[in-house]
Amino acid sequence: MAKWKKYLIGQWTWTRPIKSFAFVYLALLVVALGFSDLIIYQPPASGYSENDPQIHTLETPGGTRIGMFHLPAEPGMPTLLWSHGNAEDLGYLADRFQRFHTRGYGILAYDYPGYGISTGKPGEDSCYEACQTAWNHLTAQLNVPPKHIIIYGQSVGSGPSVWLASRQQTAGLMLVSPFTSAFRAVTRIPLFPGDRFDNIGRIQSISTPLLVVHGAQDQVIGQWNGRKLYQLHSGPKEFLNIPNAGHNDLYLIAGDQILDALDSFWSKQTRRPNTP
Repeated sequence: MAKWKKYLIGQWTWTRPIKSFAFVYLALLVVALGFSDLIIYQPPASGYSENDPQIHTLETPGGTRIGMFHLPAEPGMPTLLWSHGNAEDLGYLADRFQRFHTRGYGILAYDYPGYGISTGKPGEDSCYEACQTAWNHLTAQLNVPPKHIIIYGQSVGSGPSVWLASRQQTAGLMLVSPFTSAFRAVTRIPLFPGDRFDNIGRIQSISTPLLVVHGAQDQVIGQWNGRKLYQLHSGPKEFLNIPNAGHNDLYLIAGDQILDALDSFWSKQTRRPNTP
């Protein structure tokens, strides 16, 4: 029996656990660095076409063409600069945009490179460039002042949104099912180099009023991510817990509740003396 054990599991040494751990770590590191973008970005089949009358295109400084959807705000209401979640595009969100618009909110939403009709390839830097291009269009061409802009980011869209909020002072930042960072959403601690979307590092320098919405049953991006960002944010902030919701059913379960929370959030910003 001892010989069989030797052949099956090998000879025990004190260095064996260390070697095993190193092997597992290196294997996971290869996956993290080589295949993470395939996991982070999952563009669906386009849910719209260039012929949609509400769809326009913008060109980034790097020459990428991105799809854009715009609905103007009612007087006195803000515009949401919308960075959407994964596995969806502007076409899939048309009904949700209209739902916000019926409350008076404006929408300026854009697709990441490689999503919808947007050209190029999705990546951290290309998503930042697309977000910045949407911001420039909203403020310079559509003439919406920062004090009437709420930066909205959902899931992977929390990355570009937190990045933009670290660079621009606006009326508010709304994060729905956000992650602390792309890797830490899985590992909880900084385990690998080359992490994507450092929300946990950037949120600490942001003073823009914050609204976080997160489902308690989220199995994709655990609610602890949203609570950690909320905890580290130093400005005015609110946290909306949706007890029975996961990652993909927030609006199905609590759409009106989320809109009511945003109404209250915006009302407080209009009364705040130091609104940008």
